[in-house]
Amino acid sequence: MDRQHLAQRIDSLSDRGVRIVDKAVTALETMKENKYPFLGNFLGIVMEPSKDQDLFVCSMPITPDIQNPYRIVYGGITATLADMAMAWMIEHKLEPDVKFVTIDMQVHYHHAGTGKKLIAEAKLVNQAREVIQASCEIRNDKGSLVATSTATFLQLLRN
Repeated sequence: MDRQHLAQRIDSLSDRGVRIVDKAVTALETMKENKYPFLGNFLGIVMEPSKDQDLFVCSMPITPDIQNPYRIVYGGITATLADMAMAWMIEHKLEPDVKFVTIDMQVHYHHAGTGKKLIAEAKLVNQAREVIQASCEIRNDKGSLVATSTATFLQLLRN
């Protein structure tokens, strides 16, 4: 696909579609600056200050493009926030060159993902050699518990 064809396709989009394309382009540009994955940038996930050094906090704005027809954040987006929060927390706890992947994750939904933003609080539960366990609570900006999650991550060892 060439740039001219892409520009023509963008010209045919609705205003909402153009806003989403703009959001995607902004996420791509931001990746160059913050080295954070595209999806985290696209969702607008940002680190928040935490008074507790054992608690990693990040948030994500609730926007129409991540809501279902009932104006509730899609469950998969909420799960993505939990996974990214726990992984981001682990990145801050481990040495910079350590690589790891999610190998198991449980998510429990408690209340609808509504409001202006979702706030994720992640913490390390246990680390035994290359297996890392973490947990996360997600609340909305009004303090309602939206979801809880636990996950197991595997540290990738270099041979």
